[in-house]
Amino acid sequence: MENKNLELTDGVVILKPFEIKDASLHLAGEDTEQEKWLSGGKSTIETVKNWIKKNQEYWQNNGPIFNLAIWTDNKLIGMIEANTDKEGVEGMKDGQANISYGIYSKYRGMGYAKKAVNLLVEFLKSKNIKQALIRINQDNVNSLRIPIACGFKQEAEIKSKDGNTLKVFVKDL
Repeated sequence: MENKNLELTDGVVILKPFEIKDASLHLAGEDTEQEKWLSGGKSTIETVKNWIKKNQEYWQNNGPIFNLAIWTDNKLIGMIEANTDKEGVEGMKDGQANISYGIYSKYRGMGYAKKAVNLLVEFLKSKNIKQALIRINQDNVNSLRIPIACGFKQEAEIKSKDGNTLKVFVKDL
């Protein structure tokens, strides 16, 4: 399933699959917060390009990961993804999709993550996903506000394999 023309928008943000040409913009937006919560370390232009290529393969294969760039005013401001692979996500069940997101530092606190999550939830409904899940490290205080603002309810706290405590938020779709 080719999704080169996929665009989800609410009139403020646009979600669309990353392209290789976006690699340097994405790398430039990375900061210590994204390294800590999302990428697990400092990225390079090569690792970002490889990540984009892998995500393009997922789009062509209709999943299990649906990764999108977040744009506003022709500026790349972050990323969001849904992962439907229950084997790869601790605490996830059949029919659920785990949502992860990251907004570049100068665009944080402006409501873009909330808009992106709401758009992705609508996309997941079209994929017949029954529940959206957001798992957030309890220490990631800024990110903990997003699921509540998007109508998710905290369902559990789990200890991940790496020993972190994750708050698990769920929303029926």
